[in-house]
Amino acid sequence: MKKFFNTAGANQPDIHYTVWREDGVRPILELIEQRKYFTHHAPRQSGKTTLLQELCKKLNAEGRYLAIHITVEDAQSARHDVIEANHCVLRALNSGLIFNEMPASILPKIEQFFDQSNGVRSCLESWSKASKLPIVLIIDEIDSMAGESLIALLRQLRAGYGLRPNAFPQSIVLNGVRDLKDYRIYSSREDTWLTGGSCFNIKAKSVRLGNFLLDDVRDLFSQHEAERGQKLAPGLVEKIYELTQGQPWLCNALGEQMCFELFPDEPVLDQNHLREAKEALILSRATHIDQLYYRLEDPRIRQIVIPMLAGESVDDFPTEDLQYAIDLGLLHPTAKVLEIANPLYKEILPREMTYVSQRTIPEDPHWYENPDKTLNYRKLMDEFVQFWREHGHKEFYDREITPHVLFMAWLQRLVNGGGTIHREYALGRKRLDILVTFANQKFVSEIKLYKGPKTLDEGLNQICEYLNQIGLDEGYLMLFADTTATDDDSRYRVETVEHLGKQVFVYWL
Repeated sequence: MKKFFNTAGANQPDIHYTVWREDGVRPILELIEQRKYFTHHAPRQSGKTTLLQELCKKLNAEGRYLAIHITVEDAQSARHDVIEANHCVLRALNSGLIFNEMPASILPKIEQFFDQSNGVRSCLESWSKASKLPIVLIIDEIDSMAGESLIALLRQLRAGYGLRPNAFPQSIVLNGVRDLKDYRIYSSREDTWLTGGSCFNIKAKSVRLGNFLLDDVRDLFSQHEAERGQKLAPGLVEKIYELTQGQPWLCNALGEQMCFELFPDEPVLDQNHLREAKEALILSRATHIDQLYYRLEDPRIRQIVIPMLAGESVDDFPTEDLQYAIDLGLLHPTAKVLEIANPLYKEILPREMTYVSQRTIPEDPHWYENPDKTLNYRKLMDEFVQFWREHGHKEFYDREITPHVLFMAWLQRLVNGGGTIHREYALGRKRLDILVTFANQKFVSEIKLYKGPKTLDEGLNQICEYLNQIGLDEGYLMLFADTTATDDDSRYRVETVEHLGKQVFVYWL
């Protein structure tokens, strides 16, 4: 049976390219050996479930443990109904044995525990006593539960902890999007908010599954090359890794677009194919991309990400909020400075914010080209002034981010004819640098909000510094007034300024 890239749900290795992630498995195995209870987390569609299911198969094949993976997503609706939640968990144990191809008879009859408030604990205790092998239990989608039912489950697991491994599972892994310590659970019975850590204070560690390493991305696409005979040009895997920073769903989604949707018959794929696949993926507005955008509805996320898109500092937010944004996959988990998780997300967020406005931009992809097919960037900039006058009265989450996202929407819609855009969010410096490449040309624009006379001097110094880095002699500095757009002609003007040996076109907007 032929295999494919997987972009929905856990991998099924018989039909999907599957990467065995030794770096992700090793810490889990060590904690299991030490009889630890711990949490395992990563953003959605990062490969958590795939890794844990494959780990269960490995452990069972080795014959040292009885490993079972279950999901408690069905218990989400139970909330404060502890008995109903217990039923869901017990049924999940039964189903999990069948899924792992084990006889259900090795589990005690679950019905006998249905009426007990501590039914899950009692079942696990009976099962562990009867089992010839130590049990390893992986509970997936733990963060889908809430309220009294989640509190009760955590406390049942905590109560049996001291009986392991002979009368309770040797190791229990709670798998979800966030670390358990970040859970805030409202207890109606106690009329207070509890943290996951207080209900499960036996947790030894929190293991975070990272993104693919570069070698993992190579492995993924080498499986496709071996399976289909379609080659990737030298350096293309590295480019995919650079764009995605190894985010597993993005890697698979780009592979699906390139190799199956757009260019299935191309013998060799190159960066032009990747660029078209990236654009098709963004325009597809897949669930993963939509969820990324809707994260901005969360005030904890919006207060961090929106300022980042404007180059503002994010040093003064609570550590737990920053960690929350990292856990959800919006911020890079290991970068030395805070930044959006990967270049694709940097592009997707502002484009999604201005999706409707983009639809109003002229479709003709050639009006901004010179006769020799090079880019007339000055013309593109001048036309944006009119676009800003028509649309700059809108507000995207925050008035101060509106110029940034509208200008990027403008560039994106027009430059898709053959160019690329690189965004550099200069955190703490209150600016956004944009590098456009088109037909071997490079152009630099910088966006700043006008806060007074010093803004011009700061902007000139900053854009000249960036021009030096890029090796260019001219650039475009955009100074947006601290008000929305108006029809006042006198407000909009362009000045040419010589500064530090560079020519800067200053747009007052």
